[in-house]
Amino acid sequence: VAASLVLGATAMSAEAPRWSAASDLRTALSEAETEFVLGSPDLAHARVDRAREALTVVLEDRPSARRTAADALDAADAGIAAGDGRAVGAARATVWTTVLRAATEEAIRATRRGDMDTAHAWLLVREFRPPTRFSRAAADATLALDALAADRLKPGAAAAIVRADLFDTYDGRLRAALAGIREAKLADFDVRAAEAAAAARGYWQILRPAFGQARGATRAAEVDSALAALLTRSLAGAPVGAELRQVDALLEGFRAAPLSEDELLRRAGQLDRFLRLVPIEYGRGVSDGKVTKDFEIQEAITFRDGAAAAFRDLEPALIARDSRATRTLDGLIVSLGDDLANASRGTVVAPADDVDAATASALALTDDLFPKAWKDAAKTADFDVIAATLDRLEAAAAAGDWAVAEQARLEAYGVFELGPEQRLRGLAPSLFREVEGYFWYGEGEFDGLVQLLKRKASGAEIAATRGALDQALVASEERIGAGPGSRASIVTNSAIIVFREGLEGVLILAALMASMVGAQRRFRRPLLGGVLLALVASAVTWVIAQTLLGSLAGWGEKLEAVVSLIAIGVLLLILNWFYHRVYWQENLHDLHTKKKRVLSGASVGIISAQALGLVALGFSSVYREGFETVLFLQALTLEAGALTVLQGVLIGFAGVVGVFFLVISLERRLPHKKMLIATGVLITWVLVILVGQTVQTMQKVGWLAVTPVEGLELPYWSGVWLGLYPTWEGLLSQVAATAVVLGSYFGAEALRRRKRARILEAPIGSPAVVTPAPVADTRDRDLVQL
Repeated sequence: VAASLVLGATAMSAEAPRWSAASDLRTALSEAETEFVLGSPDLAHARVDRAREALTVVLEDRPSARRTAADALDAADAGIAAGDGRAVGAARATVWTTVLRAATEEAIRATRRGDMDTAHAWLLVREFRPPTRFSRAAADATLALDALAADRLKPGAAAAIVRADLFDTYDGRLRAALAGIREAKLADFDVRAAEAAAAARGYWQILRPAFGQARGATRAAEVDSALAALLTRSLAGAPVGAELRQVDALLEGFRAAPLSEDELLRRAGQLDRFLRLVPIEYGRGVSDGKVTKDFEIQEAITFRDGAAAAFRDLEPALIARDSRATRTLDGLIVSLGDDLANASRGTVVAPADDVDAATASALALTDDLFPKAWKDAAKTADFDVIAATLDRLEAAAAAGDWAVAEQARLEAYGVFELGPEQRLRGLAPSLFREVEGYFWYGEGEFDGLVQLLKRKASGAEIAATRGALDQALVASEERIGAGPGSRASIVTNSAIIVFREGLEGVLILAALMASMVGAQRRFRRPLLGGVLLALVASAVTWVIAQTLLGSLAGWGEKLEAVVSLIAIGVLLLILNWFYHRVYWQENLHDLHTKKKRVLSGASVGIISAQALGLVALGFSSVYREGFETVLFLQALTLEAGALTVLQGVLIGFAGVVGVFFLVISLERRLPHKKMLIATGVLITWVLVILVGQTVQTMQKVGWLAVTPVEGLELPYWSGVWLGLYPTWEGLLSQVAATAVVLGSYFGAEALRRRKRARILEAPIGSPAVVTPAPVADTRDRDLVQL
């Protein structure tokens, strides 16, 4: 009998690979528990026997581990016989984690020896970190073995990578098991809690050497005792709150495989970005104390869980910086999870303002806790959010829910547009254009996602474009990480707007100051004082606008579209005035009338009415231009940030100051009319660009349809400098805006010529002929005629 058993085990070993036997072992254990639950103890015992056979193959070279697992299988048989489900579940977890511990030790040892075959065989017997929508299964250990086989790594370096990958996996599994105990206890699932407690102790045994090296043997023994007590209480079905808190306290700040600086930066970015998304999604899903959109609540839960996972990875580093603040942040994240879970179950729906306030508090803590280098890391997390949203797009399309799929596409592109796009425009314009094409109009042989969703394309077509888009996004992430962004186009456009509006103010001031010569030169000082006040007021307006717009940042591109529409309206009004010459003839004539009235004013106390009037005149003349400039710049600020726009503001303002001193020095000798015409053409160009970009923004937020011009491919610079995008909506809107401006000009000119003709044809002395009043000052007469 003994000989037959040995021969049978040898035959199984020769026939079944180790990973296959491990899979059989796990399946047998699962089936044993299932049969027990179904009330078939005999079948359950049979499955345990099959697990014993597989165990002999898996751990044939590890007698000590085999005895530990065999004892657990005996406990499983006893639990089946006694009808104790908690004992059966705990035994199952103990057997499997014992196998994982042996596989981890053997894989690391074999890699260190350079024994590729053995290392590969044991590495196949493993688990991975609990997957999320924001993380993929790690392949570092497998890649390290491949590099070792190709002589690109030394055995010691490869073993270190394998160890870090496996320890990181089981560190995550340990935390997940502890969280599983809490959840099971809340749901009164004592069997699941006992199984999770046994799994936690098994994962801990894998990580114990790393903990002992970091904290010492005494602390490791304390964790042993705490986990043993936790398992004992779980097997008895007793409360385990105190034991869980003790384990958490002992493990606080411990990480079996410390993250690299790059990985820490990525997790920091994820924590920041995911936390910011929680109140946005939650706010969309609740109204008046009720859940109105279950889908949005689930999205909020997903982002909260992603933030929690990122926090767990950062926790050791954060505790080292400020343990008290880190614990407070942990409590806020846990509390957010409870609120979202309650809303999902419909028990208690927290007000959206409460979730928003809790998130704001958590973000304030991260701002205090994060090192300076971590605070800009959210940009890389955008790619994780984009990938998750595209997953949702594909799932919705597969289910035939095209409206949800289109909403997911807009959200994914919105994240890209508000984050990575701005840096790519300066770093890799062609790459930015490629990504944009996949989202919108198509790129190369692939149709754009907007086209595919509109015609309800097949899953294969959507997957093909998604695959190409994923590759472009990976390249984009790598390119962004390679260096800082350059936003020359935003700076240039900002400088053009400031210079154009500033030049308008300069020319108005030149006209006002032209006659302030000789004895009247003293009146320039209060006029320039008003100008200075206008500049200060414009700066204050900028700050107010930034504060208000910052508080509305959650509206994102919708706010950008509204601001752009207002800017277009003001631009059209200004150009209408400009091309009709009413803006210059009547406005300047009115300003000169005010000036003459002020110069004849009386004194009011110490300050003369003349001075006050001139200050008010200078202020009103310049502040209007400053206010318009602030309005125009808000759309660019929402797109690229205030810092980038301010660079253009400084450049444009420097040009304005230079022109101002030039105009003042030359006074009447400059060709004012030609300069005004040139700047009018310049602002028309800005209008065309703004119309094209606003139409595209409205398409992004779903306010306008997207109809690509088939076969039309425009270069990247056409969108940046001309606002030209290959859609019928954008191109026709730009043509219409240009036609309105030029059409009104030519129409006004035709009416003006007709009026002149009537005057010339009228007899002398007719009321149609009006003789202008004489103007004493020749400078004023020339300017009024201009």
